Amino acid sequence: MKTKNYCPVLVTALCAFVLPAQAGWGSVRANNRSERRHEPVADRRRLDIEGERRHAFYWAGYHPGSPINVLPAGSVEVSVNGIGFYYYDGVFFSPTTTGFYAAATPPVGIVVPKLAEGAEPIVVGATTCYYSAGAFYVQQPNGFVVVPAPLGVTVTGLPPGASPTVINGVLYYVSDPNYFQPVMQGGVTVYVTAHP
Repeated sequence: MKTKNYCPVLVTALCAFVLPAQAGWGSVRANNRSERRHEPVADRRRLDIEGERRHAFYWAGYHPGSPINVLPAGSVEVSVNGIGFYYYDGVFFSPTTTGFYAAATPPVGIVVPKLAEGAEPIVVGATTCYYSAGAFYVQQPNGFVVVPAPLGVTVTGLPPGASPTVINGVLYYVSDPNYFQPVMQGGVTVYVTAHP
């Protein structure tokens, strides 16, 4: 009975895995290594994680016109000037003619019982405003009222669905009726409310 010798096959397979792992300086594999591979983890961190953090909020997935079939559990009815809306965690929904709902632009003057998660406090003169999902709020005794965007304030993120536009050679992001101008601050892009 003749037996097969598997030794050459085994040695070839081991060489295929072991030799590249030991490639040193001067080999083709080692010469192609990136020098950045050994930089400290702290130097590779991303400076602008605020944008990713905002994507975790409920309101990040909705811009004016976004349709939904069913209102989220916990939605509250709110109205301004006789026009009714439903509010949930920073998003206003209005009924459509098809019987469903669509996200709406935050109406100025409407009062909500609580702010959305992630609302940013912004001091404007003697008043503290809160910015969330593209709307500015001021605290009232019965809740938080949507107010027009104060000019010249800095926010860390754009409203969902904001679209870029260039006016007189300057880039703005528009989220009706507000304009936001991107600027660099501490190595991170932030947005200043503006009137072009």
